[in-house]
Amino acid sequence: MVDLYFGELAALDVAMAVGTCLAASIVIAAGYRMSRAGAPKWTSRKLIHSVIGTVIGLTIVAYSNLSGPALAVGLFAVVLMYAWAHNSSLISELLLSGSREGESGLSTFVAGFVGLLSFAVVFLLFLSRPEIFVAAILAVSWGDASGEVIGRTFGRRLVKRRFRNKSLEGSLAVFFFTALSIVVAMIMYSDACPFCFILQILTVAAAVSVTEALCTGWRDNLFVPLVCACLIWLLIFPSTPLL
Repeated sequence: MVDLYFGELAALDVAMAVGTCLAASIVIAAGYRMSRAGAPKWTSRKLIHSVIGTVIGLTIVAYSNLSGPALAVGLFAVVLMYAWAHNSSLISELLLSGSREGESGLSTFVAGFVGLLSFAVVFLLFLSRPEIFVAAILAVSWGDASGEVIGRTFGRRLVKRRFRNKSLEGSLAVFFFTALSIVVAMIMYSDACPFCFILQILTVAAAVSVTEALCTGWRDNLFVPLVCACLIWLLIFPSTPLL
């Protein structure tokens, strides 16, 4: 787990920071191009949402200290400012390209901000258990994203039921990919066998899918990682001290 101080950068830290900046730049540019080409806004939004969330979740705990993530943010800021210097309306266009239908760019900014805030809270609370943080961020990147992708693609085609504009098919996708997120996180970072906790994992996944179904707008970015992390802690790692 990354140590909470700014120290010397290792070669792996630099490589991950450069890779993260490159991945974020490419996927945001791809999403922007998709939006400009007339693709539905949700496709570019979920592409950016899932890829960047996955990159953050799978790399941040591997840094040796905070200098690595700071370098990644700095590099991305440089790229963004360079692009903005050539197109002064770029940032507002990027926000609009990732907005939901009928919403403003401000809503996209709020969704991103509260999502990062939720990730930060989970990260700090469960420093000693990186699998909890990774599972929580992947639950948003994979679970929440798959819910919209599957829901919009197959919703009301397989089972004609909707709740708060959410389809049953989408909720089932959230359930499955949240469970997968927890299994992957535990395989990568835990000594515990995830298949020994299958009932607990399915319970967490069910709670996350219900949470996602009840949330509207940006609220899922706030509550899904918090619910996922807290339930994993309570049901799988109850002896883990907070902070």
